[in-house]
Amino acid sequence: MNSKILLVFFLIPSVGACVTTREELNRRRESAAELDAKPVKTEELLKSNIPEKNPVEATASSPATAPVPSAQPPTAAPVPPAAKTDPTTLSEDELRAELARANGRLEEIQHEQELKERATNDDLKKAQERISALEKQLKELTPETLTLPEGKSPFDAGKDSFLAGKFDEAIVFLSQFLSKEEAGKQVEEATFLRGESHFKKLQYNKAILDYSKFPEKFQKSSFHPKALLRIAESFEATGRKDDAKVFYSDLVEKFSKTAEGKIAKKKLKK
Repeated sequence: MNSKILLVFFLIPSVGACVTTREELNRRRESAAELDAKPVKTEELLKSNIPEKNPVEATASSPATAPVPSAQPPTAAPVPPAAKTDPTTLSEDELRAELARANGRLEEIQHEQELKERATNDDLKKAQERISALEKQLKELTPETLTLPEGKSPFDAGKDSFLAGKFDEAIVFLSQFLSKEEAGKQVEEATFLRGESHFKKLQYNKAILDYSKFPEKFQKSSFHPKALLRIAESFEATGRKDDAKVFYSDLVEKFSKTAEGKIAKKKLKK
């Protein structure tokens, strides 16, 4: 009797375990059936099969998300300390060096000043010598130093000097004559000859002053067309071609039949 009771006691848990195991298996079968019936998305399936990466490895392997090193600004070179300029802060050696530099600069300035003064003195000396030479030359040509030939008037002496090619003497004697006379045939000729003397000496501006007296004062003089031609030639010789053209045209208009007018026509054609 007792043996039967004990056997029943041990069999009851085993039966319960079997029942529990059978119920669990049934639930698992139902879950599996539900999973088979439910569609699984491809993306989810792929994700479920791809092992999860280490965040550090993912960052290193992805070029799109790799950090770009920022450009570092160039480091400025160290600025050397400013030189001492305050004498009160200089040492004895620095003061001596500064004094030596100041003395050297002073000597340079004095030397430059001496060179400038020497050059200035040389220029002044040369200028004074030049002035003295010109004054001496002018003194030799002044009316006071030129003696009129015996029995000759200033006009005759000037004309003779011009014909002899002594243009400096001609200018002096003719100037003597013109300083006293203002009108007459000799005045017209003396004015023209003095202009010719300047022209021969290539003193074109002075020559133009004498020649200009004819269109201004001696319009009826026989020297008028010659004077106009000389004015045009003087302007042309000094590069003032437009002014020369004006007088060539004036000469052709007023004295077309003269020798001077024909020369002017050829000049204008060129």
